[in-house]
Amino acid sequence: MRSSAEILIGGLFMALALALPQAFHLVGLGSAFLPMFFPIILSGYLLSLKISLGVALVSPLLSALLTGMPPLYPPIAFIMMAEGVVLVAGPYFFYQKLKINLWLSLVITILGERFVLLLSIIIISKWLRLSGVILGFSSLIKGLPGLILIFTAIPPLVLKLRQKIETSPLLSQG
Repeated sequence: MRSSAEILIGGLFMALALALPQAFHLVGLGSAFLPMFFPIILSGYLLSLKISLGVALVSPLLSALLTGMPPLYPPIAFIMMAEGVVLVAGPYFFYQKLKINLWLSLVITILGERFVLLLSIIIISKWLRLSGVILGFSSLIKGLPGLILIFTAIPPLVLKLRQKIETSPLLSQG
């Protein structure tokens, strides 16, 4: 993909990562459906590591500064930044570089992201003097609807968007 097109698509994914959570938070479903993760994961599947890391790291921080969600304290925004790194590095390495099956790469990526979430919560719960087991378990369970949606929506979106990128004279190499 041309670098200017890749930057443009990265900007689009970042805008989506800022806008989608607002729609879900209006009805109180942001933390259940994980809306910021959708464009972040897509960037990992479709863009270079450098651009997708930008999307993953800047989106939660910018959203926190502009809207207060995710909060900076407790440091949910920073946890989401760590999760975002996994959500773009997994697809980039497993799918784009190692050519592992789309579904398997998504499973590995989500398992890695859930591990980072759990580890982050355990560390932060000790810092805040809370029960890490209860907090960690509730965080893992609360995101289940979003994970189901991710496994349902991301693979067909990746395939369709990759096809569009490869056939577009504006986006493809050349």
